[in-house]
Amino acid sequence: MIRPLPRSTSVVLLVLALAGGLEAQRGSRLWRPEERVVLTDFGVVDAVAADETIVYVVTRGGIGVYDPRFRRWLPPVTRVDGFDPQRTWAALVDPTDRSLWLATELGLINYTPQLHRFESVWDVGRATQLMFDRADAFAGIYVRVGSDWRFLPRGGTIAQPARSLPPADRQVRPSTVEEVLRRFPYLSTMRAGILTDQRMRTYAYTAAATVPGTDEVFIGTDGLGLLRFDAATSESESLRFGLLGSGAGGLAVVPGGVWVGSGGLGGRSGLTFVGSDLQRFEFVEGAGNLGPAGIVRTVCYHAGKLWAASETGVLLTDGGREVRRVARNAGLPGDRVYSLAAAEGGVWAGTDRGLAFITDAGPVDRVGGYAGTVVALAARGDTVWVGTQSGIGLLVPSEDRIVVPTGVAQVAELGQPIVALAFSDDTLVVATRDGVVWRGAGSGERGGGWTVERPISGRLGTLTALVGDAGGIWVGGERGIASYRFSTRQFIFFDTPGDLPGVVRDLAVDEQYLWVATDGGLVRFERGAVSSEPGAESRERGAGSRELGAESPVTAPCSPLPAPRCR
Repeated sequence: MIRPLPRSTSVVLLVLALAGGLEAQRGSRLWRPEERVVLTDFGVVDAVAADETIVYVVTRGGIGVYDPRFRRWLPPVTRVDGFDPQRTWAALVDPTDRSLWLATELGLINYTPQLHRFESVWDVGRATQLMFDRADAFAGIYVRVGSDWRFLPRGGTIAQPARSLPPADRQVRPSTVEEVLRRFPYLSTMRAGILTDQRMRTYAYTAAATVPGTDEVFIGTDGLGLLRFDAATSESESLRFGLLGSGAGGLAVVPGGVWVGSGGLGGRSGLTFVGSDLQRFEFVEGAGNLGPAGIVRTVCYHAGKLWAASETGVLLTDGGREVRRVARNAGLPGDRVYSLAAAEGGVWAGTDRGLAFITDAGPVDRVGGYAGTVVALAARGDTVWVGTQSGIGLLVPSEDRIVVPTGVAQVAELGQPIVALAFSDDTLVVATRDGVVWRGAGSGERGGGWTVERPISGRLGTLTALVGDAGGIWVGGERGIASYRFSTRQFIFFDTPGDLPGVVRDLAVDEQYLWVATDGGLVRFERGAVSSEPGAESRERGAGSRELGAESPVTAPCSPLPAPRCR
């Protein structure tokens, strides 16, 4: 027996199910769709549903929402919004309120976009087909389970076997690929060209939906995402949306959007350009250039080119199909590149075997004296700070070596493994696995000294990423992100899984948005939404911090950087 659950009850049960049945996802607040957008891989489509005003694209990563009238993508719906990544067999737009009905492996789900809310009926069993009566859609929905049709009255409390079905001319069902191909033979005859990408890989149609009263068709694929077909002109177009892979790695803000590294977490490897308005998506795949794992850890934008740190060297591209690789055979100390930092005339590259400078013209200059893994870099003018498993050091260009100034050596935290370095204006910030240390004008008792903040790994887990912002920083970890302001000495936290979909890998900021790369996808936060205090429980002062004296980073006594530690 199918029992429509009260809205509040069904929402709670769905969230509990998404959290593995143990605890509900927690977040700092309820987000409006425009305040927080999560992007992942929407390339493999399970189902498509459409009417004159909306197109839903159901994938394992989430639900893409497209407005066919204005040809615009709307914010998608993903796991953090309550989407359950299970197999969907059919999707249908409700004629009465434009909500979405899903026939899934576990049962029947209804998503109402106006309320950003899911309702579910789990005890239906495996639902495979849906149908409305065109003459009386408000009465309820027909659901096929196995070989039987059942009827769920709208607003009713008991579902019942369907005594009869509407006549064929009144049945509103999801379109099938076979029906669409029979109606539009062009899609069959031109299948090879439509379903072959630039790398000559072939794909298949997986789902289709026709817009009622028109010859406009939206077709899902098993790797190319959503396609649009206009029968009046016999033209097809790719409606690109989402990332190359399910997770996001390195980030680089550029005019009009952000480049996102992918790889090693499922899906294809390479770079995705995401327009700030979420309407433009471009893919650059590395194929063999990216190596077997293809993890793009860091992305840097310099001299009109993208520089990407990968498992097999530094990849350079202008955003087109051409990808050039600089690796060990071209002069790098090692092939595995962990960090990049732009400077005048080129880019610094930290590898698993030391540091090098790649000039804009192409030659590579290696830095002698250190052969360990360089996991983080921060460059400002002629000053280059280097983060390693043994702490931080300072590159002395005139001597071609990395040293540890005395003042740095006196701060125990700066001798711990480093995870990230960043500048915020003139303030240098260091992230260790447990917390942050910073120095800048006005910090410390004598000005310009080091300030060690209390550990925050108890809240964020092991720290993983850092980016400077006006008057402060953003820091990421295994369990969320935190904002820190130098003036207030306070942290504001946003948590995983409630606010973010996975472990944080990188952070980037521009004038409008905070971008967060996670194992569960790319998150775009409106800056106004994350700059306000989410609640007292998510705001903590940097109590327990301590300030240490100043030093000149160039003239202070120094010692060689310690030998690399075993990992």
